Amino acid sequence: MDDARRRLGLALVTGAAVSNGITYADHAPLIPLIAAQLGLTDLQIGLLSTALFLLSLTVGLSTSGLADRIGPNRTVLAGIALSLAGSVVLALAPSYGWLLAGKAVQGVGSGITFVAGARYVAGLYAGSRSHFGLGLYGAGYPLGSAAALLVLPSVATLGLGWRGSLAASSAVIAAITLAWLAAPHVERVARTGDVLDAFRSGNAWLTALQHSAGFGLAIASGTWISVFLLREFALPLAVSGLLGSLLLLVTVLARPFGGWLLSREHVPTRHLMRAGTLTVIAGVALLAVPGRPLAVAVAGALVLGAGVGLPYSAVFNTAAASVRGAPGSGQALAAAGGTAGVMLGAPIMGFAVQTFGFWAAWLFVGLGAAIALAGTTFLRGEEELP
Repeated sequence: MDDARRRLGLALVTGAAVSNGITYADHAPLIPLIAAQLGLTDLQIGLLSTALFLLSLTVGLSTSGLADRIGPNRTVLAGIALSLAGSVVLALAPSYGWLLAGKAVQGVGSGITFVAGARYVAGLYAGSRSHFGLGLYGAGYPLGSAAALLVLPSVATLGLGWRGSLAASSAVIAAITLAWLAAPHVERVARTGDVLDAFRSGNAWLTALQHSAGFGLAIASGTWISVFLLREFALPLAVSGLLGSLLLLVTVLARPFGGWLLSREHVPTRHLMRAGTLTVIAGVALLAVPGRPLAVAVAGALVLGAGVGLPYSAVFNTAAASVRGAPGSGQALAAAGGTAGVMLGAPIMGFAVQTFGFWAAWLFVGLGAAIALAGTTFLRGEEELP
């Protein structure tokens, strides 16, 4: 494939990731408006994210070979079309049940798209080192979430309300879906194994652990970082949201940068995973230190964002190499680790904040990173696998 078509493919598949990233956070900044109109409790609101990520985890594992059977192009299209359908249901929802259904459909779309997009990137590079492209694709997810957090509240204040904001995000996803029709075609890769091979691979499970300390802790930390800044430093809500979103924006930059380091063979995959977890621990230390000034806390959020973003390509290329007969299944298992990290991490951090304070929540994040760091002792990187 020539460079121009590869660049087009990378831009469009990154757009697909952005559409999924929007669905992860589209309701979050609109919670006060949605809850007030529909009379929802905090628990009901929290279950919206649970519905999305639980379906994403389940569908991602059960459809991990779909792209290798029918081709990545058609599979990505199906995934982002379902994300669009879920977003439209969310915008039109007359009741809580419909909101829950909309998030569930978005989760199905996310589960289908994630692995298919990674397989599409592999097809674009056709055997050459795809680390930078995979990092760019991965950057689309936090970029979409950060954009939703920053833009949707402003749309609501223009008089459109929460439904108008969700309609606007649906329009963006619709445009991405239509643009995908122009994506260069890549060939499917015949697979000789299935998801059970991934379950039997200890190395694939270790990549799931790495991603739980990457994507999982990034989203969990992003859920609480704005509240942390608001309560600890008495900042205005808008300023807390702006500073908090920097964690995700740094992750956007760190993912392709980590991929670039790997594609240039500046650092082995396992070493980059170790560097990422050590960076997370350093960021946590800055956030948790008693009496830290605002500048140190913001620096901690930036360092944490860099740490969770750097190893992305290393994790997913190693996951694919761990299950040669079914690379998509290896990547699906790694993705499931990250999703589980979100589902468990966010409420555990909330419990820690409620019971002990934010120092305990950041200690939990640091503990997760330390466990992942220990896992690299036993993990074999992509270059070390047969």
